[in-house]
Amino acid sequence: MSLSEHIRRSAAPAALLLLTLALAACGGVAPPSAQAPTAPPTEATATAAPATDQPTATPTPFPTATPAPAAPPTPTPIAQLPALPAAVYVTAADGGQIMRVERDGGTVAQITFEQQPVVDYDVASNGGEIAYIYGDDSLRTLVALDGGGRRELISGQLSTPRVSPDGRTVAVRIDDAAPELGATAGVWAVSLETGQASLLIADDDIEGQEPPDGTAWAYTPVAYDGAGQRLLLWAYNMAGPAIPGGELVIISAGGDAPTRSEPTCCEGEAWSVDGSAVTVVGGGPGPDIAYGLNQIDAETGAQRALIAQTGSDVPLVTGARQMRDGDVYALYELAPGDIFSWDYPFTPQMVRVSPDGAITPLRQDSYQVGEVLWRDDASGAMITSSDSAGGGSAGRLIWLDSGGGPAVPTNIFGAQLRWADSAQPLYAGDCALLPQVGWQPPDSRVFSAGAADLQARLGAQGFAAGAPDGYFGDQTRAALRAFQASRSLPTGDALDCATWQALLGRP
Repeated sequence: MSLSEHIRRSAAPAALLLLTLALAACGGVAPPSAQAPTAPPTEATATAAPATDQPTATPTPFPTATPAPAAPPTPTPIAQLPALPAAVYVTAADGGQIMRVERDGGTVAQITFEQQPVVDYDVASNGGEIAYIYGDDSLRTLVALDGGGRRELISGQLSTPRVSPDGRTVAVRIDDAAPELGATAGVWAVSLETGQASLLIADDDIEGQEPPDGTAWAYTPVAYDGAGQRLLLWAYNMAGPAIPGGELVIISAGGDAPTRSEPTCCEGEAWSVDGSAVTVVGGGPGPDIAYGLNQIDAETGAQRALIAQTGSDVPLVTGARQMRDGDVYALYELAPGDIFSWDYPFTPQMVRVSPDGAITPLRQDSYQVGEVLWRDDASGAMITSSDSAGGGSAGRLIWLDSGGGPAVPTNIFGAQLRWADSAQPLYAGDCALLPQVGWQPPDSRVFSAGAADLQARLGAQGFAAGAPDGYFGDQTRAALRAFQASRSLPTGDALDCATWQALLGRP
């Protein structure tokens, strides 16, 4: 496993900071019950505010808040090149908010308007739900975003949200949850409708004792399978060496019947399209125990090498995934053993790997790759190319056709790629859970995270709601009414369903 991958995954389990698991209704925080916290669809109160929209002597609602980033300028679409196969979500390199890039590669819409960066997110395969975590190392908040509203679910030491295909549940890692809540560090399932949380798998408890067999596992969600029946987890041995990395664990969506992989994996884990296998790679320069491409049977956990190191040269693989035809598609480079090192300039090419390990090049161009997002039909992959973005997973978005067609570069820089082409749009929904966000009289005005989000969205569309301070006063109300009138919607003092969905981009 590369050093950067190991640091990303092991930081949360190693920290084990105390969590206050709290149910938040778009800004407020309420203590949940022991095993089933619930979030009401209303804006909870926090701190009383003076009579203006922008109070001057009230506590800052976010500990280290920064102004909500504006949408980046729309780049010029690349002329005389084919369109992207679908729209794609990405977290922008500048500002850390989720953006949607349309098929022309240049039209961009801002999706989230948080005052802190989005740490991680996921999108339901049905396309109608986004779950994301924003915040900093001291406190993070899990948010559900769809046509039914922006709903804060839980807050604490959270990471890696992974949404089920039907958009009803998000698996999330919670570190060292507060014992008085009956919560435990590990992977939890949170309802994206109600906020109820249930434990799927707990970390091993080794406080004050040495593990008898030298293993103490901490778990992180990777992805649901396509049917939503199983959840792939990465298991990190807290009691073992920092490098190499761990094992894969597959559990049912209900949290039982685990299947463990053979030890010493994992990087770049990905379900096969049919859910029968998981591909893992030892790829990219860095301290991996073995380089190449491996496949793990989803039923037995047995692992076999498709590309293995057999001589002095080093096989480097990234972005591997098995498609319906049984072949694995990946980006690959055979690095000369006499010059290979941890900082080797890895510039792989797109290839297809057959079940017997035969490698067929699909393209001749090569890139310094940060992330790889394949289409399920193996028609190609969207990558982030880190050549000019300072390394890491962030980089310029480029579409690579697996048939050898022209590459389609964009002027968008970011990371955390997700497709946005499903039939159910983000703005679909009946708003049954839409939180109450509306004008409040000066003597009872309180901070609302939902109001801050609304102010930022209105401002991004040119309506003067003022700074996104979270206090819904006269200026915000005037901006809301102006937006509603511009869309031929009934005007009012509160955010309603039609207005919310228009703000999300409903035609």
